[in-house]
Amino acid sequence: MASFIRIKRSTGTTAPSSLKFGELGVTLSGGGTQANSGDRLFVGDNGENPQVVGGRYFTDLLSNTPGSVASAANASTAANGFVAILDQTRKVDQWNVDNLRLDANVLSSTNTDGDIFFTPNGSGEVVIGDDIFLTFGDSKDAKIEYDENGDNRINVTGADWVYENGVAIVMADVTDSATKDTGALIVEGGVGIEKSVNIGGNLGVTGVSTFTGIGTFISDLFIGGDLHIADDLFVDEMTLRNLKVTGISTFQGDINQTGGVFTALDARIGSVSIASNVISSRSGSGSQLFIDPYPDGLSNEGTVIVKGDLQVDGTTTTVDSFTVNLNDPIINLGITTSTRTVMMTANAGVSTIKLDTTAGINTGDGITGTNIATGTTISTYDLNEALVTISNAVQVGGIATTTQLEVTANVDTNTDRGVAFTYNTSSGAGNNKQGFFGYIDADTNTNSNAPARSFTFIPDATITGDTVTGTRGALDVADIYFQTGGYDTTGNGIVYFDTTGKQVGAAGTAAGITTSNFILTTDANNIPKWTTTIDGGSF
Repeated sequence: MASFIRIKRSTGTTAPSSLKFGELGVTLSGGGTQANSGDRLFVGDNGENPQVVGGRYFTDLLSNTPGSVASAANASTAANGFVAILDQTRKVDQWNVDNLRLDANVLSSTNTDGDIFFTPNGSGEVVIGDDIFLTFGDSKDAKIEYDENGDNRINVTGADWVYENGVAIVMADVTDSATKDTGALIVEGGVGIEKSVNIGGNLGVTGVSTFTGIGTFISDLFIGGDLHIADDLFVDEMTLRNLKVTGISTFQGDINQTGGVFTALDARIGSVSIASNVISSRSGSGSQLFIDPYPDGLSNEGTVIVKGDLQVDGTTTTVDSFTVNLNDPIINLGITTSTRTVMMTANAGVSTIKLDTTAGINTGDGITGTNIATGTTISTYDLNEALVTISNAVQVGGIATTTQLEVTANVDTNTDRGVAFTYNTSSGAGNNKQGFFGYIDADTNTNSNAPARSFTFIPDATITGDTVTGTRGALDVADIYFQTGGYDTTGNGIVYFDTTGKQVGAAGTAAGITTSNFILTTDANNIPKWTTTIDGGSF
């Protein structure tokens, strides 16, 4: 007699409380729904939890004729719905989405008085293709077509168009009109207008113009012949080709120049003076000069464009911006040659010169320029008065004010070079930090054995003058390569630390040995350890 294999089963609609790993269970209620567990097949997972893997509930959802939606229903429980199955032409006979129905060539709403909206996402558009009519009325009474194959225009045919009261017609086309047959709106017939007409551009009339009311010209009035005015003339704005004023002119409002050349030997506007090639603040107006490309009360908007080189002779340059873009492939810090401006004429024979600043100058630095002998150096300098004493007196001819001199560093200042940055680690000014990455000239930091003139990163740095100290920070990179000579070129060497903390590349695999010493392995926590024993373990 044949054997029978029976799985765990129930005629209810509740899933089994547990199933052994791989054990099967089934509910055969005939009343399975989405809300219960009837007509389901279960299998136990490795935690003895029943997991649904199939059942009649799911097969009944798929029991309909392919392509049939309009007349389809669930084979057992209609309320469970069904899954639409495409026929071999990838079609169904009807499709319903919420209140919309697509049937044959008809898109309709199924709710009473329901509207139909076409709403593309974002900047998407509702597109009607070239040479296709958008038709109105059951009898196709009016049509709109983009005539791609014809005049390349939107053509409207059929019934007249009426714009109800309150509906404005706006022509966004800015094409100007030079004749009656050009412009954004061209009307071949007459135009009857019941209300006022306002024209923003020119008005050209080839026939006779008759004005029975008052004529008001709010903007410009151009007259080809003479203009005779018997009474007073009041003008809000006036444009003149040539204006000659022999008396005093007083302007109480703004002066705007849009063309031509404004010529003045010495222009003084507000607190700004322009003379020769110098723009400066006028005496008594303070020590700040603003260039504001955006007329909004010294906001941070707008762009100042400098054509040519930009030279800043001050000691501090502040850039308050989120992004700085430079075309320079190399940024040079701590230049050894700088340009200084002579602020007071230095006569021949003197050894003292007043400069715009002596910041960054050191005794022994070289100085060159007009009427300065070759090999001249700076003997002394005064930071407060911006004075320098040079080793050779000024030669015949002297040095005029505004002359540019070059100062070249000749001494080792033992200063660091790099980029400093500030940040806050929490809240409050007490958590403000200063970081640094760059070149350390002569580091005495006890936390590092790196030699002088090393590159470093310090997240919490102390910067005194131009010297940086502090504990080194972490370095996060994808790969690190040693310079040729810092590793064995035979390859596959190991990097290790020497007694100073320096990383050293050990010999490659070509330098093998026959007797092992210490062996590198890991403990149970996967931490690297050295050992002298090889043990395969037990099981």
